[in-house]
Amino acid sequence: MNSIVIEKVIVIANHIECTFTICGEWKKYFITEEAFFAEYSKKIDEVPKSVAVIPFLCNILPLVWIFDAEVILDDLDKDFYESIEVFKQGYVQMYPGISFKGRVTPKQLTDNIQDNLDQAATLFSGGVDAYNTLISHIDENPVLVTLWGADITFEDQVGWKLVDNHISSIADKNKLDYVSIKTSFRRFLNEGALSDYVFQITGDNWWYGFQHGIGIIGHMAPFAYQYKIKTTYIASSLTNDDKTTCASDPSIDNYIKYCGSQVIHDGYEYSRPEKVHRISEYVKRTENPIQLRVCWESEGGSNCCHCEKCYRTILCLLAVKSDSRKYGFNYTDDEFADMMKDFRMKIHFLHESYLVVYKNIQNIMRKNYNINQVNQNLKWFYKADLDKVLSIQNRSIYRLLRKGKKIYQKLNIPKR
Repeated sequence: MNSIVIEKVIVIANHIECTFTICGEWKKYFITEEAFFAEYSKKIDEVPKSVAVIPFLCNILPLVWIFDAEVILDDLDKDFYESIEVFKQGYVQMYPGISFKGRVTPKQLTDNIQDNLDQAATLFSGGVDAYNTLISHIDENPVLVTLWGADITFEDQVGWKLVDNHISSIADKNKLDYVSIKTSFRRFLNEGALSDYVFQITGDNWWYGFQHGIGIIGHMAPFAYQYKIKTTYIASSLTNDDKTTCASDPSIDNYIKYCGSQVIHDGYEYSRPEKVHRISEYVKRTENPIQLRVCWESEGGSNCCHCEKCYRTILCLLAVKSDSRKYGFNYTDDEFADMMKDFRMKIHFLHESYLVVYKNIQNIMRKNYNINQVNQNLKWFYKADLDKVLSIQNRSIYRLLRKGKKIYQKLNIPKR
């Protein structure tokens, strides 16, 4: 039987470390020489082990369920333990073709619910979703929290320094607290092998389809305990209109509980163009400039201006009559022409789920401009029949590429 024994949970000053022993065939999905750790920029020395184990546990639970494994540990927060079967149902509904089994077996449960919880926090990357959540809850003075190890690797120290300084400056400007967490949560698992496995079943990769969301949220439990955080906001990646599967979803996130604290999946009611519009209106109203960081493709913590996500955000900003170059996208007019030629080619290979977001962008662009006002490099997009661009034929090509997985990966077709 597959099992994992959590042997030690160490809490020293601002550092958490978990050591473990794995048994069973699922062992190949772990990089066993990599212990799990999370290092906070503020002290968490008062956190009990029953709470300190939650960041690690959150990142292995999807494996536990898929591979019908057992987690054995000494102590666990009672509030979190009782929420596991509830938020697990979000995965069950999302992936009906998978049997989610397995179990968590603590030797004891500890009630860590605290009184007088009075603060808010928001997980903050500096992107469109995160900024939309921040401006929605700015009156609550939320602590900004970001993870080093999510999209910026430990090796990219230059990129991390840029991101860290950027978010620190946002916190200072808005008179907010800021905490960073250096975490190995994407290093101790064999993410490539896991993606190979789940891709055959679901068509999704491991990170976006299973670990993203819960794996990030779990890091908040120790911080929430020590600093009496009542509410943690995690910005929605998608909206109710999207048909894409993503492990960060209201059906999962909103049911994760620990220490009496609650998690809210925020902004699900807004499409990406609507979020961009809200951000641009906020900038106009407050005269506070915003530099967005949306890119997951480039090193260095900046926007590459050549990936689908950069293109999508640039188009959103242009559609709402905002200059994208004032929001952290650096390109010349000549480069923009080349960018749109590249995007025009790439759009034919996008997953059908992109149809919703690009039709939303197109509708806003048509509402705000007539054809003669549109940049000449965007007229093709303005006039395009996107139902035909993302036609049944092109969707069939996508499905064929999915079957030829190596080709699919080589073409780097993005997953939202």
